Amino acid sequence: MANTDNALSKDSPTTKQTIVGVDGSVPSEVAVRWAAADAALHGTPLTLLYAGVVSGGTLSSTPRLSGGASSAHARSAMATAQTVAQSVAGDSLSVQTVLVSNPPAEALIDGGSNARLIVLGTRGLGGIARAVLGSVSSAVAARAVCPVAIVPEHFDTTQVGTDSAPVVVGLDHSPHDDSVLAVAFEQASRRHVGLRMVHAFTALNPGTSFGDFVQWGPHLDPAGAARLWLNHVAAAWRKEYPAVSVSTSAIEDYPSRTLLEMAADAQLIVVGSRSRGAISPLFMGSTSRAILHRAEIPTIIVPANDDHLR
Repeated sequence: MANTDNALSKDSPTTKQTIVGVDGSVPSEVAVRWAAADAALHGTPLTLLYAGVVSGGTLSSTPRLSGGASSAHARSAMATAQTVAQSVAGDSLSVQTVLVSNPPAEALIDGGSNARLIVLGTRGLGGIARAVLGSVSSAVAARAVCPVAIVPEHFDTTQVGTDSAPVVVGLDHSPHDDSVLAVAFEQASRRHVGLRMVHAFTALNPGTSFGDFVQWGPHLDPAGAARLWLNHVAAAWRKEYPAVSVSTSAIEDYPSRTLLEMAADAQLIVVGSRSRGAISPLFMGSTSRAILHRAEIPTIIVPANDDHLR
């Protein structure tokens, strides 16, 4: 089931959309496949969003989708994306195709106010830097009020929904952990797979407050106290998601290296950003940058203080 519009629907605030950016490229098609499968798993409508006009390989500063080859290209790309989405999830998936003249980042950020997830494609190893650290994706990831998923170009989307590989979630012992865990547990629950909760730290990491661990184990070394804290958090979430098998790892090592190693056989990584409305230290810092540049599986960035999820 599909319809075409020139604006994102906001008529049903209780039904959050899954939005995927479309531009007619191969990475975009991979993102559409993953987004369609994810939307079907979560029972949400899928919105295919084409924003701006590609001309000569660059985004027009004043994009228009009325007449001309640009409009034809956009509609052709959307028709292909719609076919791809329904080939993944079938006619039961509600698909909306939206063409807007707004700049891509602006359109995606605005659409995020009524979305559970925004999905963006990348151009593989090396190219991920251009997508995630480029103007559009960095703006969306930094300012969107909903989580943003980054899907590598070469990720095999054929197993989404049937893959038994676990979900990996990275925690940094911050007030934002609950928002990150809400996304991670829901993903693991919908996919019927296990969840690995990972906390990694180094003695020189200024983001780790070792003093906060004292209450969890005053006679333990930092690693032991961290493990005790992580197990305490896991126990609370197990009550809400009893069907999800949970494992925990608190490791004294660089977070990016630890998360990538723990995700070597996983299907999804979930991490958080420390702030919203600006380029946050965590999102643009060494941990998330390394994960996004090197991960071969989709990564979801959860915005800080995400009351939007609750």
